[in-house]
Amino acid sequence: MKFLFLWPFFLLLLIPIIIIMYLLKQKAVDTPIASLFLWNEMYRNVEANTPWEKLKKNWLLILQILTLIILIIALASPYILSGSAGADHAVIVIDNSASMNAMYDENQTRLEYAVNEAQDYVRGLKTGTGISIITSNSKATLVLSNSDDKIQAVNELKDIQPTYVAGDCASGIEMVKSMQTQWESVETVCFTDTNVIMDQIEGYIVDTYVPVNNTSVDYVGHGMNNGKLVVLAKISNHGTDPITTDVNLYGDDELLQIKNVTIASAQSEVIYFDNIEFDGNALCVEITGQDGIAEDNCSYDVLAEQKVTKVLLMTEANLYLEKALELVDGVEITKSNDIASFSEFTAQKYDLYIFDGMAPEVLPVEGNMIFINVRCDELYETVSPMGGVMISGAKHSITEYLEHLSFGVSNVYALNKPDWGETFLEAGDTCVGFIGKTDDRKVCVIGFDFHNSDLPLKMEFPILIYNIVNECITSGLLGENVVNAGDTVSVNGKLNVDYPNITKPDGTVYELNDYRMNYTDTYQLGVYQVEQMQETERVVSAFAVNFPTTESVIEQAPSAMVSQDSDLVKTTVGGMMNLRNIVILIALALLGIEWVAYIRR
Repeated sequence: MKFLFLWPFFLLLLIPIIIIMYLLKQKAVDTPIASLFLWNEMYRNVEANTPWEKLKKNWLLILQILTLIILIIALASPYILSGSAGADHAVIVIDNSASMNAMYDENQTRLEYAVNEAQDYVRGLKTGTGISIITSNSKATLVLSNSDDKIQAVNELKDIQPTYVAGDCASGIEMVKSMQTQWESVETVCFTDTNVIMDQIEGYIVDTYVPVNNTSVDYVGHGMNNGKLVVLAKISNHGTDPITTDVNLYGDDELLQIKNVTIASAQSEVIYFDNIEFDGNALCVEITGQDGIAEDNCSYDVLAEQKVTKVLLMTEANLYLEKALELVDGVEITKSNDIASFSEFTAQKYDLYIFDGMAPEVLPVEGNMIFINVRCDELYETVSPMGGVMISGAKHSITEYLEHLSFGVSNVYALNKPDWGETFLEAGDTCVGFIGKTDDRKVCVIGFDFHNSDLPLKMEFPILIYNIVNECITSGLLGENVVNAGDTVSVNGKLNVDYPNITKPDGTVYELNDYRMNYTDTYQLGVYQVEQMQETERVVSAFAVNFPTTESVIEQAPSAMVSQDSDLVKTTVGGMMNLRNIVILIALALLGIEWVAYIRR
């Protein structure tokens, strides 16, 4: 038997005080008597004025001392360790994925139950045990590494926060496998509601799964019908009983429509909202009532403007350029080599024209333009070709991520850069590539044929083309508009202006540290707004983060995947048996006996 706390044993110092109380004699008092019959009794107390007397056998004294000792033991919280809890190291893996937000009982979630059980496990470890704590969802995070401080371990457990990320303890178990080789004896306890394989690991799973009646909004989408918005939502009943619920459609926090639906057990229904007049940014479908998981009762959709940039590529054959253009999102390319019929294409009003080795006699009056190895005296002046030169990137937003760009060209036009242009490619001090804005149109000029250089063979080539095209078109800020919590959103900001900033659902504003990046801080549910000041226009986009539908119902709970007599899965920690309550009952029994003895005295 061991004790959680040792300080109560200092209270044993009270035992001598109890004994002294029984050694002390009360001071004698003169009392008139009517007879000498009691004289003999007075004789026996003739030494009453002395402060001490011989300690006599007294059952009350024995009971009081025993009661005090039992109460001290109860305060020390005695417990008995199991065999496994005697390992030199203990690793605790806590599943904090989205499904752990489900209710374990009416007072706590599965995660809260897991954290409480883990705290009891830590308190039951023998003194000096090294403790490591890992949280696990889609990835594993080492919260505490090999500490023998139980108080620190308990505090770290209390600080574990829920997430809405899909996952389980698999990544945490993999981290344990890489850690356990450094210790001779280690026990791993995994707190999860989803079955995981614990091969090559000593320990067990604490199953936090309990069946819950849960209804979820799995999907929200939208379309147009006769100029009116149509919204559809998929609602799933994961419980054992049929449910009837209201389904509310919100547009930017404004209630637009309400539908009522009845869904059978383990079934789904698709709800349609039609004839919706709404020109805002975000839609939200929400079901009413309380169930096993509150966070999956609503789902979001964003009314993103799906802008497609139309590009006309005039070229004989340039496979390098065509492959590079395929990497640009939101671009629809039309290719032709018939420059004589160019006027027929202009009726389509393209957003961007790329002239590779050829140019029309009359330029289009609208749209941006890229000229590659083409003379165009109307816009710029070319000089006699140069041969056998090395070209490098000049400082410009287009070459910001191409610091070491350098390549050879066998034949290149030297360009007299106009006042409105900015050099981004140069051969020594000679401009061979520039970009600028004239007559409210972007114009880019490259003075050589890609086939006459080794640029297409370099990994910087597709990045250069991507940057040039994005500089010449107006594209959206976001690559995705609806994701699950924890997913990545690609932000494609315009270069050489202010960095984009993101406003999270809770109102906090985060400024990105780059123009283009993969944004990963998508752990809050709701609508995120992305803004960037592009020249004189503020461009605003939005994306929604939803609860992952795979976490709304658990298909493989740990207890369901093992035999009933297996020691691999438990419903509570097996580290110790706390004897405190038993000792308190014994102390109460002794107090009762003492009271009866005192009454009969």
